[in-house]
Parts: sequence; structure tokens; C-alpha cells
Amino acid sequence: MNLVELKNVSLKIKNNKIISDISLQLKKGQITTLIGPNGGGKTTIAKIVLGLIKPSEGSLAVANQIRFGYMPQKINLDQSIPITAKDFLTLNQKKFIDENNFQQLISRLNISNYLEKPLCSLSGGQLQKILFLRSIINNPDIIVLDEPTQYMDITAIAEFYHILDEIRKTKNCSILLISHDLNLVMQKTDHVICINHHICCEGNVKSINENPNYHKLFGIKPSNTHNYKLEDEITIYQHHHNHRH
Repeated sequence: MNLVELKNVSLKIKNNKIISDISLQLKKGQITTLIGPNGGGKTTIAKIVLGLIKPSEGSLAVANQIRFGYMPQKINLDQSIPITAKDFLTLNQKKFIDENNFQQLISRLNISNYLEKPLCSLSGGQLQKILFLRSIINNPDIIVLDEPTQYMDITAIAEFYHILDEIRKTKNCSILLISHDLNLVMQKTDHVICINHHICCEGNVKSINENPNYHKLFGIKPSNTHNYKLEDEITIYQHHHNHRH
């Protein structure tokens, strides 16, 4: 079942076309991953799905009574507001929180020792964990995660993906993920979409791995493509942000 569908969506700001002719569907129980160079439009697509940006062209259809969870790539914190991490987590969310599940997630994410600290005092990795937990505690139908592990250490990243896969299976929700951590995320992803202002290619992991447009986007030489696997591309991806398709 499609929870969200974009059809031929484009966004133009002044004379600059940010994305062009994007069509995608977010389905129950499925993880969809957007990959591509920085500035290629991935975050813009996520914000259109969330209804935060209105496209210039095309349509957005959302199923009735859908609840979203959203983890942005970054947030701007007002240093003058002394809100604690725990207060931020539960702000406008208390009616949705299952206390037992909430405490289990706090333990698994290893965040109990800084819940009472001011949010603005947390490190990048600590803040990422708080943002992730806030995005999932309201039992959303769709979870949108924008570069969710960029400041986490390896142990935290592994636990993050375990939790994400469990949520997808137990809650049958849809997950839209923007990630550079291809080595880990591709083990669980159902559908991959390569974005560079438009859709360069899309499909399951195997079909993307064999697609020449994927190799071109990440600067892999055609003569060497038979030696590459998508799951091994994390190093290549981290060092090729500026390629243009």
C-alpha cells in the first residue's frame, strides 16, 4: 500500500531547478533510501514528502490519517532556552509514548546519562540519538531520516540500524532514509533511488549495483565495475560528493 506518492515533482527557485520530474512511492513495511551527491536534492525531496515544501510542478498524495516522524540533518538550537534532552524528547509527545518501550530505547541507545543535560550542551553524536528517538516515539506511519548517523560512532550506528529494522518489521511502517552509510544501510534497504537533481537510476540493491548510471554518479571506472559491489561503496561515496550526472 502506498502511504505517499510523488508524481512528476519538480521544484524551481528563481531560475534554479532544484529537482526535476521526481516520482516515487513510499510503501508500508519498506525502507526506501535516497543516495547521491551533496546538493543533489535529497533533502528537498524529503521535505516535499513531509509537506514542508510545496513543489513547483507535479503532485503529492498522502494517505489519510498518516502520522510522520522526522529526523532532520541538523537543528538550530536557541542557546537561551535551557531545555533538557528529556524535555525535548517528550515535548508534545507524551500522549503517544509507551513508557516501557521508551525506557528500552533509552537503554539501547545509551542516552540515559545525559537526558537531564541541556540540549545545547550535547555532542553531535548525542544529539543525533536524541533526534532519532524523538522521531520514532510517536509510533509514526512514515519515518523520514536525513543523514541520521553522521555523528555516531560505529557501535551506535550498528544499534541504530538494528532498531530501525525492528521498527519496520514490528510496526509495518514506511521509512525514507537519506544516508552515506551505504555499507550498513544497504543490507536492509528494499528500494534505492540515486538522485542528482533528477532520478539517475532506481531499484533494488542488486539492480543498482549493475546500473552504469550508478557507476557514473560515483565516479567508478566502467572497466572496474565488475569488481565492485554497492555494499562496499561507503569509502568511494564519502569522497565523491561533487560529481555531476
